[in-house]
Amino acid sequence: MSARKQTAASKPVHNDIIDSHVHYFDFLQNTDGFASLSKVMDKAGVSHAIVFGMPIAKQWDSTMPEAPSYYLSNDSRCYYYTATDYILAEELRRQPKRIRDRFYPFCCGINGNDLLAASHLRQLIDLYPDFWCGIGELMSRHDDLTALTYGEAPHVNHPAFLEIFDLGAEKDLPVLVHHNITAQNNEKILYLDEMKEALAHNRRCRIIWAHAGISRRVEIQNLIPILGDMLKHNRNLWIDLSWVVYDYYFLDQFPDHYADNNTLDDWVVLLETYPDRFMIGSDQVGHWQTYEKEIGKYGILLDRLKPDTARKICRDNILHVMKKD
Repeated sequence: MSARKQTAASKPVHNDIIDSHVHYFDFLQNTDGFASLSKVMDKAGVSHAIVFGMPIAKQWDSTMPEAPSYYLSNDSRCYYYTATDYILAEELRRQPKRIRDRFYPFCCGINGNDLLAASHLRQLIDLYPDFWCGIGELMSRHDDLTALTYGEAPHVNHPAFLEIFDLGAEKDLPVLVHHNITAQNNEKILYLDEMKEALAHNRRCRIIWAHAGISRRVEIQNLIPILGDMLKHNRNLWIDLSWVVYDYYFLDQFPDHYADNNTLDDWVVLLETYPDRFMIGSDQVGHWQTYEKEIGKYGILLDRLKPDTARKICRDNILHVMKKD
């Protein structure tokens, strides 16, 4: 185990955080609801959150003796679930104003390989005018999840995806994308050029890269210079530090067989170099039992940053990318 491994903070961060990444539903389209989510946000020092459904649902096959609880529960397939957006919209719209005003809804229920995807999103945006604050989280190159999902593995330079980026630019909505930098258990960079093509396709589209391209068992050396180069050459790129990228790369909580070359100090330098381009989130999936822990863990990083940089990463950058500042 590395000597520089660090323990995540368990206390609230209390920086008036805007959570950049909350799935209101799990993979069975179940949820603990907005009321309980608001309560745990209060405890964690989170004032607002970007919230979206779950664009993919897990199928319960007749050969499986019990219902799955996660996409990795068994080897049954997954499928794209458009209804997630409509259910989310109706649930949020009927909340009391004090709860409703805390959330920035994004729409996500499309297949990124479908050339009609942008048309479906346009219909949804027009159906709920002045409601959506962004598009996403859209799934691209998501290891086991996209491998289990019916159809071709989605990728962000697919013509259908490019039309979505055009729609985001037209509607002035940011687009949040999960796109792995490479495949599981392969340190060679495979999919970075696809993200570069997506960013170059329409520079007016503001793209948020979920988890900086990292996922379970997606482990590479020297991630920091790669991200630095991407941010230097793509002013329409922002990076969401939720989920395992923070645990693995910032806190050095890799599996024992693997270690990255960079330290927390190196990450602090990157964030101070690009203080306007990062955001933090919980990446909770329909249930909020670990919400405070997932937010509290960022205290280690935020304590190391300049106060102005910490404020930007906690809230200002999210407001800016949604053009709500």
